[in-house]
Amino acid sequence: MKLTSTVVMAAFNGSKYIYDQLDSIANQKLKPTKVIIRDDCSTDDTETIVKNFIFEHDLQDSWDFQVNLERKGWRDNFMDMVDQTNTDIVFFADQDDIWNKNKISESMKCFSENDDMEVLVSDYNFLPADQKILPKDTIDEVADGDVGQVIPDLHNLIIRRDGCSMAFKKSIIGPLEEVYAGIRSDSNGLDQAHDQATWLAGLMRKSLYHVNQPLMVHRAHLDSTWQTVRKNNRSLFVGLPEEGPNYIVFLKSIQNFLLHSYSYSRFSKQAQQKLEKVIAEEIDLLANPV
Repeated sequence: MKLTSTVVMAAFNGSKYIYDQLDSIANQKLKPTKVIIRDDCSTDDTETIVKNFIFEHDLQDSWDFQVNLERKGWRDNFMDMVDQTNTDIVFFADQDDIWNKNKISESMKCFSENDDMEVLVSDYNFLPADQKILPKDTIDEVADGDVGQVIPDLHNLIIRRDGCSMAFKKSIIGPLEEVYAGIRSDSNGLDQAHDQATWLAGLMRKSLYHVNQPLMVHRAHLDSTWQTVRKNNRSLFVGLPEEGPNYIVFLKSIQNFLLHSYSYSRFSKQAQQKLEKVIAEEIDLLANPV
């Protein structure tokens, strides 16, 4: 059976780069079944650019663009769009990236070949290639060719690929919403985000996989939403997240979530017990350093 897909994109003051991203999605080798874009009350020409693009490319039947009635913030904007999807697979899209033509087709192929896969992250190239703004971390995984199952361990509790590289099955929407509501902050002490919640949901259900090939170009620039967050919270970004003051709070919130979450303990008791053990050991180590 052919899988259906939805791309969800949160837009805000994206007039500088959004056209290129719209064009890369429209020109996918395998077209998405639906595209949902929500402009979070931009003050530039984002609305005009998106509306014109949809009209000029005759995409009105499958592309759904609306401007929010009030500012939601990018986290809730993404989560609200996820709630509006009804396809087999959902893709997160940032407004300032560029997708390779095979991003959707390769991702859908991965899902079709692995029934256990609920969340898939890919690699990406950077623009500019020599950028020093964004990291690309290592992932602990059990590899099988180009695709690896991400191991539920301490290292992987912190998101290791950005949300722009993520696709996920509709079966994990409920669990990721549970994480979003139940683990309210990330390892930096910031509010929980759509992509960290999706990563954690897949990790804790042992259904998170990584395809070891770049399927997009991730644009690195200081005006992005994430870089603005970093600039506004400089004190939280000193060294690695594991070295920050909010890391132990993050671990304890996951520990508490695992103890009280019915769906996760039911899905994979072995994964839950392993995570509980390593988290408890790390909390003890941080609280009682040698």
